[in-house]
Amino acid sequence: MKYNKLIVALLATSVLTACGTKEEAVEEQPVEQQEEQQTINVSAEAESFKQFTKEQMADFVADTELLAKYVNEGNVEGAQKLFPLVTMYYERMQPLTANFGELDQAINGAVEEGKEEEATGFNRLAQGLFTLKNSSGFDVVVDQLVTDVKTLEQELNSLDVSQNNVLASAVLMLEQTTQHLAKTSPANNEVYAVKAQNEAVQKIIGIFTSRVEPETAKTATEKAAILDEAVAYYEVGKEDYVNYSFFTNKQKEELTKAVTDVKDALQQMNDTLK
Repeated sequence: MKYNKLIVALLATSVLTACGTKEEAVEEQPVEQQEEQQTINVSAEAESFKQFTKEQMADFVADTELLAKYVNEGNVEGAQKLFPLVTMYYERMQPLTANFGELDQAINGAVEEGKEEEATGFNRLAQGLFTLKNSSGFDVVVDQLVTDVKTLEQELNSLDVSQNNVLASAVLMLEQTTQHLAKTSPANNEVYAVKAQNEAVQKIIGIFTSRVEPETAKTATEKAAILDEAVAYYEVGKEDYVNYSFFTNKQKEELTKAVTDVKDALQQMNDTLK
């Protein structure tokens, strides 16, 4: 990650050259050297977070296979109950998805209107289970999902995440989540998504605590705990949460604010990254 300090330095030099004499100009380092000095290595932190995601993959695969079993047997109710829990595994991986874009599209890509039959992954399956309330014809979709999740498990071992500042990626993840909370989805599993993403956030805060200003890490930890409390209010059973379609506008606004507060706190952490 590169800061704007380089741009500021170059602008300052150009101003000195334009407005002053040669004697007034400061000695300038080569641009390449300045860039190198302003580059912060976050590869170890990204690798640590990747390890966190790898530890859940065996369960992710097993539960996706169980989901496929329900769909193939025509057990719509069982598949509906399991679906949001399976998606939680993937929500925890969101800060890494940029590193496997093609698989991300296959597993979690949006369904384009008019191209539903071409779509794959969670979002297409959700249309069958929650919009059509039917598993018929979705066996191909869920079987492909199992294949893609297994492929992801294999590719994680050699996935190069060294250029991914997962702290900044988490900020982007939560920004996108606030946008999703303003809409509706077929599965209405937004609370599950927020819970899983906050678990990823808390892991990332721990990973980066020694690399940022202590006060920013403390604030982020506090905001993440508040978000946990907000989600816990809607828990109706072990790992079972209120359907998001039942939320009032005020409740949606409160949850969105809690997510936004965590996002802003993570941004402050990222701004002090050293």
